[in-house]
Amino acid sequence: MRSMFFSLLFAATLLFLPAVETASADSMTLASHYDVIGTNPNGSAYSGTATVKVISDTTFTIKWNIAGSVYEGFGMRLNDTLSATYTIDGEPGLAMYKVDGNGIKGLWAIRGHDGSGTEQLKPRD
Repeated sequence: MRSMFFSLLFAATLLFLPAVETASADSMTLASHYDVIGTNPNGSAYSGTATVKVISDTTFTIKWNIAGSVYEGFGMRLNDTLSATYTIDGEPGLAMYKVDGNGIKGLWAIRGHDGSGTEQLKPRD
């Protein structure tokens, strides 16, 4: 009986280990500071900086400083995809990014506005 208990315990441990490994592999790592370049929906260019603070394994806060205006948001990461919400001129916005070896590239939009902008964040640190 004791042998069967240890066999079951060993089998349960083997089943549990891949889940632990996967969870730790998904932990978020992002730079703290980024240079930002982008285009508005009308095609005009902008640049600035962004500061990111990881607040859990999957969530972060982000603060953009663009042409002297500050926009704050909250985001989530799943694998190589980031999404972040923010408010601009009282309207909610959404940014969706892809993380790659050269930084973070994506699109953003504001609720009720036509078109989308582009944005690239390059790590500073």
